[in-house]
Amino acid sequence: MTRSAREVVELYNLVVWNGSDYALAEELLGERVIRHEVGQEAHVLTRAQAVRRVVDVSEAMKSIRFDLRLVVAGDDGEHVAIVYESTITTTDGTQTTIGSMEVFRVVDGWIVEVWNCGYKEGVWA
Repeated sequence: MTRSAREVVELYNLVVWNGSDYALAEELLGERVIRHEVGQEAHVLTRAQAVRRVVDVSEAMKSIRFDLRLVVAGDDGEHVAIVYESTITTTDGTQTTIGSMEVFRVVDGWIVEVWNCGYKEGVWA
């Protein structure tokens, strides 16, 4: 049974990132993942590159935790938007919180596209 798009996105943020579950990342990230960022070209990553990105970012920090403030699943069964806050502790112990929004496209249980508008330091009011 294929996971719903919402379940995939929640697992990706709350288990892969928060729990450093890289094996689960292999199950959730598509063969190709297209990452869109405002003002930049889209980047196409292989599954291995997308998983490596998660590992590299996670290992560069002492800890990183995503809290999903809002999750909205589209009627098409593919798109899921999240509003999140992420508390990051760097290796020197400095702690900061950032907030952002992302939109995921999930096809047949695989994350295949992500739109990221960037992030800003602080918490959502």
